[in-house]
Amino acid sequence: MIGPLQTAVGGDPAVVTLTIVLLFVTAVSSLVVAWLIVKGYRQNRDSARLFLAIGLVLLTAGPIVSQFVLTNATSVSSLGRAAVANTSKLCGLAAMVYAIYVVPRRTDR
Repeated sequence: MIGPLQTAVGGDPAVVTLTIVLLFVTAVSSLVVAWLIVKGYRQNRDSARLFLAIGLVLLTAGPIVSQFVLTNATSVSSLGRAAVANTSKLCGLAAMVYAIYVVPRRTDR
C-alpha cells in the first residue's frame, strides 16, 4: 500500500492541506499567465515576451514543482531542495532581466 505523498508534521492537517492546494493554484496560475504571454509572442514574435514567460515559470512554478517532487520522490536533503528551488528562482529573474534590458526592441510598432 502506498502512503500519502504529504503528511502533516507539526501542524494542523487542514492547514497543511490548504497550503498544498494554494501552492498548486499558484503554480497553475503562473502557467496560465505564461501561456497568455506565449500567445502574445506568437502573434507578434516579440522575443522579449518569450523570455518573460520562461522567467515567470522558473520564478513561480519551478520552485514549487521542484520542491514538491524532490520532497516526495527522492531522498535529496533539504539543502539540496533549497538549492534547486533557489537556482530556479535566480534563472527566472535572470530571464526576466534579459527580456527587459537585453532583448532588442522592435521599432516598427
